Amino acid sequence: MSELKNREAFKAEQATRVGNAQTTRRFDVPIVVDLDKCITKCRICIDSCPVDCLAVNPETGKAHMAFDECWYCLACEIDCPKDAITVKIPFLLR
Repeated sequence: MSELKNREAFKAEQATRVGNAQTTRRFDVPIVVDLDKCITKCRICIDSCPVDCLAVNPETGKAHMAFDECWYCLACEIDCPKDAITVKIPFLLR
């Protein structure tokens, strides 16, 4: 259980530091994928998303947020084997 708490603290601290560098869009997206950590053609996060808002980018072969319909359920972040995904939960939902 303490391992989960340590991971939650790490991910919370990481979410405050992560910017919009991974996105080509001009607005802030709730799901940020660290392309350096993301495994090419891995679909674990895509398959775990209940609303299918993630997809594989055909140019890079890595996950990206295709649709802005995130439920902030954290399934993609929890299931990612490389901790490459950070879900930025809006302040009013915390």
